[in-house]
Amino acid sequence: MKLIGFGCSFTYGSELLDPNVAWDRHHENTQYREKHVWLGQLAERLNCNYLNLSEPACSNYAISHIFYNWLVTNDSRDCVVCVAWTSADRMSWWNDEWVHDGFIRNEQEARFKNTFKEWLTLSHSHCNIVTSQAKLFVNSVCKARQIPIIQFDALDNENNKNNYLNYHQRGLSMKQCLEDEQKRLQKTFLANGNHPNEAGHAYYVKLLAGWIRGREILDV
Repeated sequence: MKLIGFGCSFTYGSELLDPNVAWDRHHENTQYREKHVWLGQLAERLNCNYLNLSEPACSNYAISHIFYNWLVTNDSRDCVVCVAWTSADRMSWWNDEWVHDGFIRNEQEARFKNTFKEWLTLSHSHCNIVTSQAKLFVNSVCKARQIPIIQFDALDNENNKNNYLNYHQRGLSMKQCLEDEQKRLQKTFLANGNHPNEAGHAYYVKLLAGWIRGREILDV
């Protein structure tokens, strides 16, 4: 069994930093980050392999496209699709790689700047529909091809009325869950930039793994 992960920075593992690396130099930190993010920790609990296809600032629109690209270029047998849906208030554009609006907002990316401004002015109100379409597409394909799916909201987004399969803590995002639990338990589950830290990912995986076992979602 192999977990295939899709999502934003909450699945990428932003702010998870190997203490032996001076800063997040990407490739030098990749193994540590992917091992300690929720996807890697869940794979360790389930004793299986994983592939992390998430990107920081990724939109739900891009998540559905990245899922499609994986689907048509890989054998999906013995795979479990794991999606941590992100905020609906995001958009992405393609130019040999994904350009996400979060980097444009922060002046880290010059490409699509004018398109981003037009999107904010003319199409931003369409965000919830785009997220609903992304969820419908991924869930419909998984159902049609009998690919197991595990999903949850990493960040608050469109909570539509569709009763999608295997949706963990529907209506409560990972971020909100960790904010609530760190207050209740008097622990620190979020890093300075509001991404889960190692303890936050571990705590959420504990909840996720218990839910998977209780629902008998996977044969583990």
